[in-house]
Amino acid sequence: MALDLSTVFIDDGGVLNDNARRAPEWRRLLGEYLPPRLGGTPEAWADANASVFERSWARYMERMRSGSYRGIEAWMKADRAQWLLEMCELVGVAPPDDPAAYAIEVGTWVSERVRSAIPGTAEIVRWLASGGMTLHMASGGLSWELAPYLRAMGILPCFDRLYGPDLVDTTKNGPHFYEALLADSRADPRTSVVVEDSAEVRGWAESVGLRAYRSLDELREALSADSR
Repeated sequence: MALDLSTVFIDDGGVLNDNARRAPEWRRLLGEYLPPRLGGTPEAWADANASVFERSWARYMERMRSGSYRGIEAWMKADRAQWLLEMCELVGVAPPDDPAAYAIEVGTWVSERVRSAIPGTAEIVRWLASGGMTLHMASGGLSWELAPYLRAMGILPCFDRLYGPDLVDTTKNGPHFYEALLADSRADPRTSVVVEDSAEVRGWAESVGLRAYRSLDELREALSADSR
């Protein structure tokens, strides 16, 4: 491995997990978890989730456009509660007493059972960790939402900080996100890289001095070539 590389910031969706595979997994697993506990049918919950997720995503994008970066964790927890309440309304069942806590419970249960990992990514993560790299997540998801996915992949112990908006109180929608990650982790941008599938987001990382790669395969190839 390259001797001048110490820290790797890794995105989740599009890098570790395939979002196109993850969405139907979520609908299937919600159909397993919720009917015996709250009522309704698996099909009704799956349909409700498809509809409500679009609304939740629209709210999130509106928040991003607002330029309001602070207090994002509290906002996202409240939105998770709204996600659950809207699904309950569509399915026609009574909501739980504490929808915010229940939404987190449901999300953790589902995330630990989702199987959407991009082939080969777990092995590369382990290879990087075994080579002495410090690995952090760099995701738009909250840290406690990322942990179950990594646990399911068997790579949670490979990571130090699971950076999402909650750990740095800022959103992943501009260079400020990576500035916050560098400040919090005290990583040197000259010896750090970002793995991110979005070209626009890679541009944000590069604007603050980080090298960026579109996939873990690309990073591994670069490191292997450098060590020859």
